[in-house]
Amino acid sequence: MVYFLSHKGSDLYSYIYRALDGDIEKIRPVDITRDDGIRIRPGYSYYGRPFEATYIPTKIELTGPKRPVLDLYDAFGLSVSAKVKDVIERFEPGVHQFFPIQFLWTDGQLAADRFWFVPCNRLDTVDRAKTTFEFRNLWYLDGSKKELVFNRSQIGNHHVWIDKFIVMPTPAISEALKDALDAAGVTGAHYQHFAETD
Repeated sequence: MVYFLSHKGSDLYSYIYRALDGDIEKIRPVDITRDDGIRIRPGYSYYGRPFEATYIPTKIELTGPKRPVLDLYDAFGLSVSAKVKDVIERFEPGVHQFFPIQFLWTDGQLAADRFWFVPCNRLDTVDRAKTTFEFRNLWYLDGSKKELVFNRSQIGNHHVWIDKFIVMPTPAISEALKDALDAAGVTGAHYQHFAETD
């Protein structure tokens, strides 16, 4: 199985967030060279390529009631705890970016130390013969009952990646990594699973 990794959205209504430093509008991938996948543009969307560090925020303010911030949280992309970072680094050391971020409450108190997670594998991993979505140079996942199927041989030994042909991509992860995150007791993760062929 392949899983899309995202934040469990049940807490989002309580937290509005804003960057206290950096400049979200100026964040950009280090390399925006065209390839055969989705066009890579300036901005903090996931493209499977590393970001320049210059404008990445180091402090994000959270509003809403004070309560524990989960290990995996959504603020301008996925932010993760040291627990999540350690699991990912165990599988793919030195591949992905983890920018330190402090979450602060509106009164300035520390809510949590986290890392802004940037997946840095950009792959073509969808099985075009078995997937029932229409491929129009890109995969548009429209929420219909069609099947998205991944191909193990195209994934290779990767455990976290962005599929370069999926519009609005979410980080994809291997079953082995998902199992390791579960074993570590990671909170806040939401997984959407998909079939995988050889």
